[in-house]
Amino acid sequence: MRIIATISFLALFVIACSKESSFKTHSSNQNNVFSAKTPAMVPINDLGKGTFNGFTGGLYPNGLNSPTGIYAADLYKICHHITPLDTFGNPSTNGKVLFVSLGWSTCGNNMRALENKTTGNPLTNPKLLLVTLNEGSGKGRLNDIANPNDQYWDVVASQIKKANTSFRQVQIIYLETEDSTKLITFPGRPVLVKNELESCFRIFQQKFPNVKVVYLLARTTTFGSNEHIFNTEPCPYYFGWACKWAIQDQINGVAGTAYKGENKVSPIITWGFYQWADSIPRTTDGFSWVESESSDGLHANSVGQDTLSGRFQQFLLSDKNAKGWYGK
Repeated sequence: MRIIATISFLALFVIACSKESSFKTHSSNQNNVFSAKTPAMVPINDLGKGTFNGFTGGLYPNGLNSPTGIYAADLYKICHHITPLDTFGNPSTNGKVLFVSLGWSTCGNNMRALENKTTGNPLTNPKLLLVTLNEGSGKGRLNDIANPNDQYWDVVASQIKKANTSFRQVQIIYLETEDSTKLITFPGRPVLVKNELESCFRIFQQKFPNVKVVYLLARTTTFGSNEHIFNTEPCPYYFGWACKWAIQDQINGVAGTAYKGENKVSPIITWGFYQWADSIPRTTDGFSWVESESSDGLHANSVGQDTLSGRFQQFLLSDKNAKGWYGK
């Protein structure tokens, strides 16, 4: 039964994504398990129009690393219409532009480091307020977030109250976490994670009525096999593909992903700084991720955290969409 369900699910995925030709040419060995040492595990942005197991790379469709078309125009418009809100969600010159993080500890650590780089920085929006809504110890995974009644949301409510803000003030979300599936196949795993992500986005729209945009950074690669490291490679690499395909679904107008119009169920989803890399510097931006920047194989140490948050901030200050709300 599980095999039949998985095959049916993958068939639906290929049909839903038929607008991008690369999904028509995936190889027959699509359920192979790839190890962390597989040479083909190239950063998605470095792949460009190249393929991984028959699927075209690039952070956005058609092997591109930047948004295009109607989606790009909508993203620009949405980001540049973000304005300070009061706790009731009304525009106010005395309000805040609330930027929150959701997920597990790696996301929370990165957000706190970014907050230190943002607060009092003359280059950033003085109305901007960053609030960390993460929980460690393996909590705050996608299946937790996708359940509106999960205890994780009690943590979120507590942190929002502690920051003297409200759910209605939230306009920007940074999501980085882990999924709960035990499937380690390609494209099986990222397809399941993609659907979990999309469920989370719909919950965001319900919980945060004024949310505008969600940034995905995927995950860094992991090192070692310590039992506290959830889903080691190739899972972090596959997570990036799930993010890519969730964004692609929204661009292609797949049901349950609409970010505008009468059928809107989700904020618009886009990439932040894509974090997956190995020790070889990426050709697109020179970024690499090595074990010496990790404290335990999963979490960044102080040096690594400075690198990750610095890269994220650099993106927010330079991206033509993000700098509309993040920059001064």
